[in-house]
Amino acid sequence: MPQRTIRFSEATINQIRQAATEKGCTSTEIVRQAVQQALTGSEEVEQRIAATLGQIQSDLSRMHRVQQTSFALVDTLAKALLTGLPEQSSTSVARGKERYDRFLKSAAASMLNGSHPWLRDGVER
Repeated sequence: MPQRTIRFSEATINQIRQAATEKGCTSTEIVRQAVQQALTGSEEVEQRIAATLGQIQSDLSRMHRVQQTSFALVDTLAKALLTGLPEQSSTSVARGKERYDRFLKSAAASMLNGSHPWLRDGVER
């Protein structure tokens, strides 16, 4: 194998020697590993990016299922309430609006503080 000469600054040489000492190998091996990594590193980066994108896709899919489950729950509840409750007087409607306002405030606080564990984990029960 032909020999090549590479020039480094003193600071770089000291860093190479320190890394070699920490890893228990020679300075030459450190330089060879760095060159090899530089030559093949782009494939590893691409693989990590692909794995990250796959994880993001999985997370988005799980979030979509949670959103669909939440929508189905609210839709079913609304249908049950609207078809099963009789008409109300004006005083009970006013009290209902007050309760509804408290409910919305409670829901907003719940969303800010975190949701139910089943919804956070993707309803996989």
